Amino acid sequence: MNDVVRRLPVREARRGSMGDRVRRLSREGFVGRTEQRNVFASALRGDHDAPQVLLVHGAGGMGKSALLRRFADDAQECGRAVVWIDGEYVVASTTALTEAAEPVHHTDSPVLIIDGFEHCQVLETWLREHFLRTVPADTIVVIAGRQRPEPQWTLDPGWRQLVHTTALTPLNPCEVAALLEDRGVPEALHTAVNGFADGHPLALCMAAEETLTKDAAPDDTVWEPSPRVIETLLARVIDRVLTPAHEYGLRVCGHVRHVTLDLLRTGLDDHDAHTVFDWLAHLPYVEVRRHGLVCHELVRDVLDASFKWRDPNAYNELHLTLWRHLLKAPSTASDTEVDVAVQDLLYLSRYLDRTLDEVMDPRLRGSVLEGDYTPDLREELLELARADQGEEHARLVAYWLDRHPEAFQIYRHAEDLTVVSFFTWLQLHPDTDDLTHDPALAPVREHLDRTGPLTPGEHIGIGRFEVPQRSLELYAIATTLDTACQVTRALHQRNGLAASFMILPGADVVTAELESFDYWLVRAMPEYGEANWGMFVHDWREVPLEPHLDRVENTMRRLGGELTNTPDTPAARAMAQDEFATAVKHALRDWHDDEAFATNALIPTYGDPAALRTAITTTVDALRRDPDRLKHQRTVQATYLERDTNQKAAAARLGIPFSTYRRHLQTGLDHLTTTLWNTRPTT
Repeated sequence: MNDVVRRLPVREARRGSMGDRVRRLSREGFVGRTEQRNVFASALRGDHDAPQVLLVHGAGGMGKSALLRRFADDAQECGRAVVWIDGEYVVASTTALTEAAEPVHHTDSPVLIIDGFEHCQVLETWLREHFLRTVPADTIVVIAGRQRPEPQWTLDPGWRQLVHTTALTPLNPCEVAALLEDRGVPEALHTAVNGFADGHPLALCMAAEETLTKDAAPDDTVWEPSPRVIETLLARVIDRVLTPAHEYGLRVCGHVRHVTLDLLRTGLDDHDAHTVFDWLAHLPYVEVRRHGLVCHELVRDVLDASFKWRDPNAYNELHLTLWRHLLKAPSTASDTEVDVAVQDLLYLSRYLDRTLDEVMDPRLRGSVLEGDYTPDLREELLELARADQGEEHARLVAYWLDRHPEAFQIYRHAEDLTVVSFFTWLQLHPDTDDLTHDPALAPVREHLDRTGPLTPGEHIGIGRFEVPQRSLELYAIATTLDTACQVTRALHQRNGLAASFMILPGADVVTAELESFDYWLVRAMPEYGEANWGMFVHDWREVPLEPHLDRVENTMRRLGGELTNTPDTPAARAMAQDEFATAVKHALRDWHDDEAFATNALIPTYGDPAALRTAITTTVDALRRDPDRLKHQRTVQATYLERDTNQKAAAARLGIPFSTYRRHLQTGLDHLTTTLWNTRPTT
C-alpha cells in the first residue's frame, strides 16, 4: 500500500510523537488512489515530465481531503514544507488566500495544498492568471474541489505543460474490499455494503459503521449521493444514539460550521461535553479540523433538517443558544482567529429568511470574488456609481475613495475580474474627518450633537454606499447584512466603535422592524431622494453589546415562535418575492424548452404556461413605451426571447460592450421582475 512512498527519499528517523502515530495509522488505513499518488510522487522527485499543479475534483465524500492529507504526509516525509489552505475559510477573498499562502514565499521547495476549493471557486481565474505566477518556481500546487477545473488550465500553452487534472471516481472492487476489511466488516457483508455504497468512500464508511452496530446488513440498494439516501442512513445512526447528551451533540454538529467543546458546554456539563466530543470525532462523516469538528456538508444539512422537522421549538431554542454563544466568541479570539470566529457566527445567517447570497444578482451567485480596493479599480467604481445613481453620486464616491480607500469592499466577476458591486463601511473620527462635505451625513452630525462628542479613541461606522442599487428592498437588505458583518468585527475587536449608522430606503416601512433589532431612525431624509430614505443608528455608548443582545434575542425568539406556529397557513405557503424573482429567471432561462418551462414554479400562479408566457412578453413589450427603457427592453429580448443564446453572443448582436450589456440586462430584468411581482394574479 505504501510502495509509492518507499521509492521517495525519506527524512532521517526521529523519536515519534502522538501525531506521528496518528499519521502512520491513517496511512495504513488509506486505500486506493494509486494513480494520483504516482503522479504526486513524480512531482516530488522532480521528474522531467512531472506536473507542478495537480487539480483534483470529485463529488462530496469521494475522498478528496483524505487524498490531500496523504499527499501532505508524503511531502513531509521527503522533507518538504506543506502549506495547507482550507477553501472554506478563504471563501471569495483574494486577500485571505494571499495571506494564508504567504509562507510559500519563504520556504524552499514548498507544497501548497488548497482543499475545499468549491468554497472559493470564484478565485480560480485570479489564482491562475495572477497569484500562482508569483509563487517560487519549485512550488508544487495541489487544488481539490467538487467542480471540474476551468478548461483554460489546459488550453493555455503555458499552463498545459505544468498541469495534471484528475477526477476522483468510486473505489474499484479490490479497493472496496480492502477498505471494508480495514473497517472490520465481515466478508459475507461486503457485497451487500458495496451494493448500497457503489464504491463511494463516505457511503462505504457510513455503511460500514452501520453493519457493526446492527444485526442486519444495510439495504442492498444502488448508491445515489442525495439527501434522501443519506437521511435513511442517518436515521439509523440517530436511532442508536447512546444518550440525550449524544443527541445534543448531533444537533449541534448539524447546525454550526465548527463543533468545539465550548459549544457543547452550552447544553452539557464538562464531562459529557468531552465524552460527546470524542464520540463525534470518531463518526465516519465528521472530520477533525484546526478550528473544531466539521460534519460533512450533506450530512450536516440532513441532520439539521431532521431535527427542525421533529422538534421545531427545541430547534429554535438551540439556534438562539448557539447564536448567543458565537456572538461572544470573537471577543476572546486572537487577532489571527477573529475572522474565523466572525465567519462561524455569520454562518448562522443561513437560517435567516435573507442572506447576502440571496440578495445578490441571481446571475452572479457563485461567480463573484471579494477583495480589497486597489487604485487601478478607481475608474470602474466611479463608472458603476455613475451608471447606478448619477454624476453627483459618483462625485461622492470619489470623495471618499480619496480619503478612505480602505473602506471599500469590492466584488468582482470571476470570469473577467470586472467590478460588479461594492460596499463602503466608513470608519470616521469626527474630530479629524469632515462630516459636512457629504450631505447624506447631516443626520449623523445631528445625532452626535444631541448625544455628545466622542471620547478619544472612539469612532463611528457608517454603511454609506451599496452599489449597484438593484431594487430598494434588496438595497436595504444588503446594506443591513453588510453593516452587521462590519459591526460584529468592530465590536469584538474592541476598536472603539461608538455608534453604527445605516442609510436605507423605505424608512416608513422598515422602521418598526429595525427598532425590534435595536436600530432607531435618526430622521427621514427627503433631500436624499424619492424613496423615503432615512438614517438609522445604534449608539453603543447608550446600549452596549450585552443589553443589545438581550433585545435582539427577544426579537428572534418572537420571530422564531411565529414561524414555528404557522407552518400550514396560506401566508407561509405563499411565494416570497425573492422566490418569485428566481422563478422569473428560470422561466426566461427555459423559454425555448417547453417541457422545462411547463414545470416553472409560477405556473400555479398564472394558471398555465401560455398565461405565464403572455404575462412576460406583455411586460417586456411595455418597456418600449419608455424611451429610457428601450435599451433595457432590447437587451432582455435579445438575450432570452428571440433565440436560445448566451450573453456574449447577445451582446455581440446588439453591438455593445459586454460590461454595458450586463448593466442594461440587469436593469431590464429588475424592472421586469418588479412589474410582474406588482401585477401578479392573487386569489
